Amino acid sequence: MARNLQLGIESNWALQYSDSFPAVSFLNDAAGNPIYEKITEIHVPVVFDKPIIAVSITTTVPLGKIWKYAGYLSRSLTTGLGASFTGERERLFLGKFNLIVFNDLNINYFVSIQVPKWFISANIAIYQYEGTDTTTIESKIDALNELIGG
Repeated sequence: MARNLQLGIESNWALQYSDSFPAVSFLNDAAGNPIYEKITEIHVPVVFDKPIIAVSITTTVPLGKIWKYAGYLSRSLTTGLGASFTGERERLFLGKFNLIVFNDLNINYFVSIQVPKWFISANIAIYQYEGTDTTTIESKIDALNELIGG
């Protein structure tokens, strides 16, 4: 069962969240360089209702360093039991749009992001896919309904 998506159409994506997070510097080392506190887990204050999102994380990479890893994303949802459940973590890559496709449970969810401890800043943008999302089975059923006039 394949999914019919139109991921390449810009208007199918809606920016849901964008923010910047600087690490806090509280002391200097012996050489006078700032020592930064780790950026805590970022709980995104947005409710998502579609199973496909794209996450972008950028930061300032020091000269001579090559960083590819941007941390991980967790999805949590609340059930009728009042408990919050978290699924498997999704690895995120730095400076790219990370396409995250969750199993569609038809339930709203939240996400949180943990960036690596060495980041001294993090810029985050999360887009939700709002376009067509059907399966080949749904398309065939619709085509049959049109043929029989249903």
